[in-house]
Amino acid sequence: MMIQFLSNFVKTTSIISAIGSSLMIITISHAGGPPPGTKPPATNQQEDTSEPSGNRGKPVEVEPENTEPTRRQPPTQQPETTQPPPQFPEPAGRVTPVEGIITLRLINQTGAVIGYQVIGGRHRILGESSVVELSELPIPLTLTYQRPDGGLLLVRPQRISSRVLEVIFNPTEDFDLDTKSLNITGKGGVFLN
Repeated sequence: MMIQFLSNFVKTTSIISAIGSSLMIITISHAGGPPPGTKPPATNQQEDTSEPSGNRGKPVEVEPENTEPTRRQPPTQQPETTQPPPQFPEPAGRVTPVEGIITLRLINQTGAVIGYQVIGGRHRILGESSVVELSELPIPLTLTYQRPDGGLLLVRPQRISSRVLEVIFNPTEDFDLDTKSLNITGKGGVFLN
């Protein structure tokens, strides 16, 4: 009976030892290996003989890690669809210059003073309810304007005759309608900015 007990004890101890070794190997492999300067624990497990013996001891070829960052391939270009050309703003008015000369008639209907200047000329003041005529102006030209009180201006250019452009200033509360300059191109197109 004692021999049978010792026999069972040895078997149980071997099983416990094998399980403990296996757990230690699993733990070490998940932790990154054994501490530096130590050997991995020896186990009583039998070697796996499922591989042919001719491959034992030969180094395994491992592909080197690619240290270059992966480059994205440019997207394949889709066939271009025909789109209409970009639309430029339509002129707010037109004037027909005679020998490159026009006349501007400025009409202030705001009830406030307006400062104005034809680029290249002097800065002037347009009274609260007044009309000024600027004649013999060569085009292209730019007229800048603003209210000293910061009020917004709605500007309506209207052609009176072939070479006379009337510019009417009205007050507005709409930021989208406020402008600060009027440009007349060499061909007589009038644009508000």
